Amino acid sequence: MIVHTLRKRLAAFLGRAGNDTSGVVAVLFAMSILPVMIVIGAGIDFSRLSSARTAAQAAADAAALAAASSKLEAEAGLQLLAEAQANANLRGGNAEGSRITEFRYLPDQREVTLKVAGTINTTFMALAGISRLDYQAEAKAIRGLNGTTELVLVLDNTWSMSGNKLVSLKQSAEELVNTLKQDPNADVKIGVVPYADYVNVGTANRNASWLNVPADYDVTSPRTCETRTTRRICTRGAARTCTRVVDGVSETYDCTPQTCRDETVPPYEQCSGGGTSRFRWFGCVGSRTTGLLRQNDTQPSERYPGYLATSQLCLNPIVPLTSNKATVLTAIRDMRVNIGGYRPLTYIPSGLIWGLNVLSPGAPFAEGAAYDPTNRRPRKVMVLMTDGANTLRFNPSDGRHLTPNGNATNQANQITQTYTDMNAICTYAKQQNIEIFTVAFDIGNDVTARTAMRNCATSTAHAFDATDRQSLSDVFRNIALSLQNVRITR
Repeated sequence: MIVHTLRKRLAAFLGRAGNDTSGVVAVLFAMSILPVMIVIGAGIDFSRLSSARTAAQAAADAAALAAASSKLEAEAGLQLLAEAQANANLRGGNAEGSRITEFRYLPDQREVTLKVAGTINTTFMALAGISRLDYQAEAKAIRGLNGTTELVLVLDNTWSMSGNKLVSLKQSAEELVNTLKQDPNADVKIGVVPYADYVNVGTANRNASWLNVPADYDVTSPRTCETRTTRRICTRGAARTCTRVVDGVSETYDCTPQTCRDETVPPYEQCSGGGTSRFRWFGCVGSRTTGLLRQNDTQPSERYPGYLATSQLCLNPIVPLTSNKATVLTAIRDMRVNIGGYRPLTYIPSGLIWGLNVLSPGAPFAEGAAYDPTNRRPRKVMVLMTDGANTLRFNPSDGRHLTPNGNATNQANQITQTYTDMNAICTYAKQQNIEIFTVAFDIGNDVTARTAMRNCATSTAHAFDATDRQSLSDVFRNIALSLQNVRITR
């Protein structure tokens, strides 16, 4: 508009000069050089303006990206970070002296919007009374998922997770899910595999082709009675308290000694038996026993063994990949560490193999897309969390996970085999381009367990340690940030 005005003024002046036939034409034409120079010079000033605006836009983009990429949540802190980034990019450039004039952060969308504004002093256009030109650049950055992501949370809910540890895990896992699902347009599916000594695949899958579950049955024992003339009488001694370890957790119990003796009493009838034990399937499955199939997801026609019991000996069921956030959050909130007197121990390979099965494209679960050698369409991710070491062994005869037996050397060798299986599953998953994050939560000084978790992770940057609720929350937040990509949207 400014250049157009200058051109109109120059045309009018030259038109008047052309109609003047007096001797002053030469003088007037000489005077026209000034407007011509202003028009030409305006192009130079506008070129400087364009360069300044381009530099300001680059600085605005860099500042928005830096803020959106950070782990800060307070708007004031994000603005300071953005200003520092913008100033560093503006210093010594065509837009030096510009500054951020507007800043806004929407935490629910993790969206940063800002404006950078500045002014250039004109050179030639100042001759026409225009001494400065203003410019502005705007940038918006958002952190979110690009493309399709399939994520499975393999979460330890053994006895050692009792109390505040389970509360912390639930809170952190919920935050991760909420972060990844905050963009309603994000193409992300999430599954959950709670694991302990066994996993629960859900009773609805009882007749699935990949399962071998025997029929339920009842056992009724005959009632027998006999007449007795003695009764065993026990007397407690001095009170004593002993300590034992269950799933890596020390606990105390009453171990007061007793002195017992049989005393003669009048005849009485003592009966036993006559009850019925009902063996049912509660969703519990073990490991496949053929060859090394317990370490991979190949040959889905080879079935997993299901175990009957008189009470539930596995915990919350697996949630296959789903886009429904509410389903995932409910599964996390419902996690528990025991049922009745059942206090589960730790067998990490069980969680790993079913995390793999959730992500795999075929049976047992079919929600996962085909493996992609580039891990881009979709991106497959497993988050493995545990708070302790493996305490069980694989039994090759029936696929059960049992406490080690034999002498100390045999027991140590059996646990070593468990870690070998764990490493083999992790290696196989990574060969399928599954990205593995590991979270060691309050493991302590168990070198074997720590090393196994680090080796399982895709890289050292994928292996995390946490010691309390806050650090666990930070770890899950970092994982969420690692899965997301910051991009400029305006």
